[in-house]
Amino acid sequence: MALPSADELEQLPEIEKQWAVKATQYAETYFRLISSIDGKSLRLTPIDDEIYQDFQNTFPNFSLIEIDEEEMKSTNGKEIWRNWIMKYEKRVNDYNFGTLLRKNVDGDYTEENTMFVTRMQFYAIEIARNKQGLNSHLAQKKMT
Repeated sequence: MALPSADELEQLPEIEKQWAVKATQYAETYFRLISSIDGKSLRLTPIDDEIYQDFQNTFPNFSLIEIDEEEMKSTNGKEIWRNWIMKYEKRVNDYNFGTLLRKNVDGDYTEENTMFVTRMQFYAIEIARNKQGLNSHLAQKKMT
């Protein structure tokens, strides 16, 4: 039996549904985690510090508060991100897996506040948000 081509797989509703379920579960788990403990103490990968420094050096003016989705997905943005992501191809599991990211750090995962990124982009942005205390308000809200 011949396997379907990648183009055919992309069109299968069941594949899309499975991806959506997995991405949503990951987002829900992560949000529960940062709502329960201060993100400053959270490690998402064994190399968080390296990812953070590299992200800061490569994207010094990147807004972690409100992500500019158009800039990230522009031709130039895609090129810069692609080159950055590929450095981690053999070092971070699922580095290019599709992941949901909150556009605005103050918001929840909603249709309006969510965008699709690679797992490596998610790690870079959320590691930076956590290290800078931008997610801390979520756990503090739960404690009060």
